[in-house]
Amino acid sequence: MKKQLTILFLACSFHTLFAQEHSNEHRAENIKEPGWEIVLSGLSIYTPKHEIWNPAIEAHLTYWNSHKWAYGIGYSAIFESHETIGHEIAGLVSHKPWSFLTLNFGPSIGLPNTHKDTEISAYLESEFAFHIGQLHLGPTVGSLISKEFRFFGGWHFSYEF
Repeated sequence: MKKQLTILFLACSFHTLFAQEHSNEHRAENIKEPGWEIVLSGLSIYTPKHEIWNPAIEAHLTYWNSHKWAYGIGYSAIFESHETIGHEIAGLVSHKPWSFLTLNFGPSIGLPNTHKDTEISAYLESEFAFHIGQLHLGPTVGSLISKEFRFFGGWHFSYEF
């Protein structure tokens, strides 16, 4: 009886080891390798204080050092009224809690132009991604928080290389 229980215990132990190995192999296939990503977005930015909408374009260049975290820079050109262009530069930290969602946050610096001074704000953004190979596209929403609160929405396209 002792011998049969020992054989049964060993058989179950080996089965568990192989099942865990298979599970890890499957998960490893879905993990993103480190690499670069470029994101281009078309946005509409709303400033509640002035009740105006401004179109904008945005570009991010990030380096994913793991499948969850990336660091990079962002640039936005905001087409303001009076034929002026506002320029924003952001330092980005990106986090991907799920494969379909990327959260970007960091400091943003609004460069001075003819009608405003330098402005520092907190940059928060979420990107929902539909994957087509190495290309991702989907809606994006976010906000810039400083003296003047602004929020934005639009559509992004990204490519991993």
